[in-house]
Amino acid sequence: MAAQIQYTKKALKGKNSLSGNEKAILEALEQDLRETAGKPLGRGWQSLGPVKQYAANAWHCHFTRNKVAVWLIETDKAGKICIVLCRFEYVGTRGKAPY
Repeated sequence: MAAQIQYTKKALKGKNSLSGNEKAILEALEQDLRETAGKPLGRGWQSLGPVKQYAANAWHCHFTRNKVAVWLIETDKAGKICIVLCRFEYVGTRGKAPY
């Protein structure tokens, strides 16, 4: 089951301000999220885990030393079809991360 990726306006602005190397790393994270339904555990991502103080279904990952991404995982089950949506809420420096 592949996940869909979306960005809030704030997260998209943060993504657009990244350097070329940081964007490539974030795109690799997006690909892992698609393949693992939003939880790429065991794939070598730095400080990957849930952020329960932000939201019950929130996850974060430090994709460089100082850059972090926070996303929400939403599932919609309609009959036998399950749709997983990973919506990035924040992309930017870890000092301003919402957790």
